[in-house]
Amino acid sequence: MAAIQSPKTVSELAKLVAKHGKRSYFVSGVDAAADRIPSGKVAIDVSNVAAMNGIDVSKDKIVIGTAMNLGRVAREAEGENGLLRQAASLIANPLVRNKVTLLQAIDPESPFFDITTPLVSLEAKIRLQAPTGKRTISIREYLESVEKGLKKGEVPTQIEFSRIRSDERVGFFRVARMGGKGSVSAAARMKLVRNVCKDPEIVVSSLSLIPLRTKNAEKEIQAKAASEESIKKASTIAAAEILELADSTNGYERSLIEIAVARTLRMIMEGSIPS
Repeated sequence: MAAIQSPKTVSELAKLVAKHGKRSYFVSGVDAAADRIPSGKVAIDVSNVAAMNGIDVSKDKIVIGTAMNLGRVAREAEGENGLLRQAASLIANPLVRNKVTLLQAIDPESPFFDITTPLVSLEAKIRLQAPTGKRTISIREYLESVEKGLKKGEVPTQIEFSRIRSDERVGFFRVARMGGKGSVSAAARMKLVRNVCKDPEIVVSSLSLIPLRTKNAEKEIQAKAASEESIKKASTIAAAEILELADSTNGYERSLIEIAVARTLRMIMEGSIPS
């Protein structure tokens, strides 16, 4: 078995990625003999890159290194009112969450890509390092760019976002497709004032689209009392809105979106809906 590459800095990492390109396979502190590295891939251990292995919490901003695994995110993430912790816990089961890094999860080909849904809700920014320099772009710009291909050697090193206000409630839910690849997820945030929804934001990732806000669904519940009726209407509108953007009439995908949005909103409104 070929030796695992172990860069110590983000610059060294970028040079390795530039050299190996799509053959790069990121791991974090695993035993090469125990981990199954895909054939033809070059394993790059990012656990020794200090800038990518921590969470920096300040008054207004959170910065998370992409070498952090989902298990640590589920246990240690702060400032986002539990949104990322919920997502990390639901997306990866206990057997793998301590191995899957954010760097792996935000790859569009990853089965854990739904972590990008709460990141869009948080209006996160991605810090990228290349051999020739670095830049910071919005999560939306990153998702659009990565599908086309990032610059040579460019690798996401950190994720940053503003703290969520303490009076905001959050929710996340993911539905995996049965009998095939793909999943649908929803992330939402809002305030509840005397059981009335204020400033809702709903983000949905479908089978065919990267995470997008569903503004028509948000309008449906804005300034309305928390209720099963409002949840049902908002989830129906969200599904219609997303499928229209995807130019799709897939009934199965519609039902998955409705389930994901409804479960997410119900999670936020739990305890506020009259019994």
